[in-house]
Amino acid sequence: MYTTVDLLSSYLPHDRRRALAREESLPDRVQGAALFADISGFTPLTERLTELLGPRRGVEALSHHLNAVYDALLMEVERFGGSAVSFAGDAVICWFPGETGAHNAVACAFAMHRAMKAFATIVLGDGHTMEVAVKTSVASGKARRFVVGDPQIQLHDILAGQIVDRMAGGEKLAFKGDVVVDAATAERVAGETQILEWRHDPETHHPYAVLKPPLKPLPPEGLPIPYPPDAPIPDAETLRAWLLPGIFARLQAGQGEFLTELRPGVPVFVQFLGIDFERDEAGSQLDQFIRRVQEIAARYDGTLIDLTVGDKGSYLHASFGAITIHEDDTRRAAQAALEFQRIPAELPFITALQVGISRGTLRTGAYGGQTRRMYGALGDDVNLAARLMEVARPGEILVSGWVQTLLGEGFEIEPRPPVPVKGKVEPVPVFVVKDVRRGRAIRLQEPHYASPLVGRHAEIQTMTDKMALVLEGKGQIVGIEAEAGMGKSRLVAQVIRLARRKGFAGYGGTCQSSGVNTPYLVWRPIWEAFFEVDPDLDTDTLIAQVEEKLKACAPHRLEALPLLGTLLGFPIPENAFTQALDPQFRKSALEALLVDCLRGQAHERENILLVLEDLHWIDALSRDLLEEIARACAHLSILIVLAYRPLEANYQRALDLEKHPAFTRLILGELTPTELEQLIRARLTYLFPTEGTPRGGPALDQLFTQISERAQGNPFYAEELLNYLHDQDLDPYAPGILDEIELPNSLHQLILSRIDQLTEREKSTLKVASVIGRLFPVAWLHGYYPSLGTLAQIKADLEELRHPDLTPLDTPEPELAYLFKHIVTQE
Repeated sequence: MYTTVDLLSSYLPHDRRRALAREESLPDRVQGAALFADISGFTPLTERLTELLGPRRGVEALSHHLNAVYDALLMEVERFGGSAVSFAGDAVICWFPGETGAHNAVACAFAMHRAMKAFATIVLGDGHTMEVAVKTSVASGKARRFVVGDPQIQLHDILAGQIVDRMAGGEKLAFKGDVVVDAATAERVAGETQILEWRHDPETHHPYAVLKPPLKPLPPEGLPIPYPPDAPIPDAETLRAWLLPGIFARLQAGQGEFLTELRPGVPVFVQFLGIDFERDEAGSQLDQFIRRVQEIAARYDGTLIDLTVGDKGSYLHASFGAITIHEDDTRRAAQAALEFQRIPAELPFITALQVGISRGTLRTGAYGGQTRRMYGALGDDVNLAARLMEVARPGEILVSGWVQTLLGEGFEIEPRPPVPVKGKVEPVPVFVVKDVRRGRAIRLQEPHYASPLVGRHAEIQTMTDKMALVLEGKGQIVGIEAEAGMGKSRLVAQVIRLARRKGFAGYGGTCQSSGVNTPYLVWRPIWEAFFEVDPDLDTDTLIAQVEEKLKACAPHRLEALPLLGTLLGFPIPENAFTQALDPQFRKSALEALLVDCLRGQAHERENILLVLEDLHWIDALSRDLLEEIARACAHLSILIVLAYRPLEANYQRALDLEKHPAFTRLILGELTPTELEQLIRARLTYLFPTEGTPRGGPALDQLFTQISERAQGNPFYAEELLNYLHDQDLDPYAPGILDEIELPNSLHQLILSRIDQLTEREKSTLKVASVIGRLFPVAWLHGYYPSLGTLAQIKADLEELRHPDLTPLDTPEPELAYLFKHIVTQE
């Protein structure tokens, strides 16, 4: 019987699994043969199945083919006494130990090619055929086996040494169907097979032999009978450290593996040098480096997917969005890459890194055979990121054009000459990310939008009234609460426009999902603009400038000047006053200084607007400062505008401000059908100007109906659907046009980012419910998929899903039923 522990253990190599069960470790210096089996054809197969069946059914069909191929190949690895140590994209790296390792690896390679004949031609539903093939490379000799990584994140089993370079060199010279071996292996199997030809690595000039298949299959040698031998399996707790926490939790809970799916993601490839894998300290050095990479990736909610090492170059693949999606995964990946580039300064044995970043739709999920599996993220953009890594200069971060566009003005980016990429007709535009942009912070400017604000008349009137009170010296706080896409930022932009016209001086900042532990993150641009910090000035000039500003607005706080250094991003020498302060008093003194600065500015008859967006991600120190400023603003000409999504319990303290007598809460609801129609008409006119005024009649009515059904009053959903039609050069008036398209990436990412925040049990419930329909009775859920748990558990999960407003209650007991609020979420 195949148990949960069997499934957990399949994420480890066979030899490591047996050693753990015996409470032993594998030697770090070993003798044998390494086999590299690279499967080609999965990427075009993915594209064809997606075209034929759509992304959901397409990846289900792909998963079936994928696992069948790996089952066949890995069965041969086990039969010949090998262990699949790691995966590298669609390839697998195997180890065959001992003196018979070369024979068994070569015999296994030929057996793999025989097994692949069953998949040489895959017939699809439309009658078309696709080819899947394998090429193999074998190298023999000494190797190293390491265990690296943080056990709280994931341990990695690594095969290292010059043998890996020789194996990789042979793979580059191999074509589909080839078995290519290095000279040492060719010598060891000389009497068992013939050499068709010799090929030479153009860089190293190492010779490689292309072997002729033997007339009779080569049998395994030197293996115990029967093989594989029976061995106990490690317990679940022993296995925990070898799996990513999310994957372990899901499997341990009996909820099955992460299914193969297409998800928007950001692959990051990093090449590193500097570790001599023949030296004793190599394992420790690699472990230090990988732990640091894992720590940085985890801070931005990224994942180290796989790692391949060799003396002539090692690389790793990290992914942002593969397991947990965030709306800002591209920015997270770029910031993580910049931190990766600082690692060589901490670990001098690592030389400058080469980094490549791309973005696109990835094929993610668990794959492999029944007895050896891994979680992966594959696709065209993974290959592109790897290519960008290869051509990047040491110390450089190369990104694709789409990544550059999404990073926008937040980073210092320079263009580079286009790069030729395998499979692409034209060279690919590339750019170098130099650093996070630290331009001079300025006061809030009047934002510009292509189309006018639709609806929100009552909210705008409320904001106008609040501004009138502020102009009378009565400070106000307004909280704008709404789900993603409902128009918080658009309403904030209108507030800024109105405030500027009334003479307010505006300062603003935005919280970031990756910055919940970064002190004062949202306040930094506000105070940089307030003190007119120019990063191009030298430190002494900046200090003098800040000191003059402090003298003008809060001269009695001048002795606390050094406390501003951390907040403003440059060092200010300590004085006797600040040196005597303990941490708690330093915090209080800084808050008092900043409050008095605003008080002094407001007393100078300047009306101040403070805008803090995405407050649901505010860090603790920023929240404390907000509360202090809010308490002080009652009799000052200050308007504080906060924008946030409905807050979960762990962020609820941020809304302690609701108790403030000057606080007003605005909840943005859905647009009315009339307002949504106005929005669609305005967007159509802007996006399709050559069409003139949007056509009336049945075509336009059908478009309104289709968008309304999907958007459910959410303006962002409606706009993105129309943007997608425009970007794909599709006729918005074509009958049933929205039935023919998949969700645009922007919507896909936004919705998945919400779903990814749920527990594994809640996610499973949501996915099963989506199969039933937009409206789903609870009894059907229980009967359709018993693995969801008892009826009571399902009801509890659905009650939790009501809080994020994904599936509101439709029918109460006894005919209990729920409804997907948005069709696009169900889709």
